[in-house]
Amino acid sequence: MRTLLISLLLAISLPVGLRAQELFTYSRSDSISYALYQQGAWKELIQFGKASIAGGQDFPLLRQRMGYASFMTQNYSACIQHYERVLREDAFNQTAHTYIYWSRINLNQPEMARAEIKFMAAADIPQVQQKASRIHSVGAEYSHKQPSISERGNASYTRLLLGARLGEVHMDQSFAFYKQTISESLLTAVNNNNKIAINQVEYYNRIHINLNRHWQLKAAWHYLYTPFNNFKYNNNLLLAGVKYYDSYFDLQADAIVGKLTDTSLQQYNLQLGLYPLGNLKLYSFSTGMLRQQTGSAFNFKQVLGVQLSPAIWLEGNITAGRFHNLAENDALYVYHAIDPNTAKAGITTYILLKQIQLQLGYTHEKRALYGTNNTFTQQSITGGLIWKL
Repeated sequence: MRTLLISLLLAISLPVGLRAQELFTYSRSDSISYALYQQGAWKELIQFGKASIAGGQDFPLLRQRMGYASFMTQNYSACIQHYERVLREDAFNQTAHTYIYWSRINLNQPEMARAEIKFMAAADIPQVQQKASRIHSVGAEYSHKQPSISERGNASYTRLLLGARLGEVHMDQSFAFYKQTISESLLTAVNNNNKIAINQVEYYNRIHINLNRHWQLKAAWHYLYTPFNNFKYNNNLLLAGVKYYDSYFDLQADAIVGKLTDTSLQQYNLQLGLYPLGNLKLYSFSTGMLRQQTGSAFNFKQVLGVQLSPAIWLEGNITAGRFHNLAENDALYVYHAIDPNTAKAGITTYILLKQIQLQLGYTHEKRALYGTNNTFTQQSITGGLIWKL
């Protein structure tokens, strides 16, 4: 009976031909969209709403119903679009702010979701968001790296992370440790160059500050202390950038400046994130990276993710172009080994178990041996855990 009722509503409400605009009136669009809303016919409501808007009837109640229907069908990007149209007429509409908040959360944009908190009803604000400042995540990451040549020993990378919010300043901190022993006869200035112990220590701090519902400022500092037998390097990288969040995409531009192994570095990045289905069932991040360090070089990184089940995601990535002294992921990961990379690709699985996020990844790299035309490969297995408090 419900299906028959919905079919009849759509049959009499979706006119075709040149008289479509004449047949849509406010009262008709309002009553039919409300009936579909009451029936929980979300897909049909979205279809009718689009036809009504095309027919000249576009008003806050219709957008509010379409926004809710989009949320229920997990198209969070469309939900944001509809509720933002509501806010054009009613800037303090608490329902609109609440569903934009949850849509940003479901698009994995928790910092930007905070922009809606001050407009939400007190009862709708999650308890974890009510404190002025809090630690929201802790975690660890470990990677084992195995080169294909004996001159490069196996390496390990360990990172401890802490996420916190201080008022409206969002902060991500990391302490990392990289260990490897290598042999390189061409490094004649290095004492005992047949056994060079690298015990690198790193500190990383990134902050986000929301300017409004769409714009965000970002800054990061990455310090790396790299001992190289009788050489000691104090490396510093600074990142400053701005990010724009739309509904189906986001765009970030940033610059990284600093010094790696006593050489100045400038890197300029432009990243485009896409959510074509309006959710995280399919997403991509494309990043162009222009580096200037004793010459210019360009690299391109592509990330593509798919949701395999409600709690499992599979994500592939590839970095194209030869690189040495390259920073990725907002300067969190720095590639500055003496052997340049000629190719890098990987795949990672993310598993969400309530408040725990697990990751397991594999990375394959092809590298050019320092000072030669010879190449070798390096394979890495990475595991990680983040506990979201």
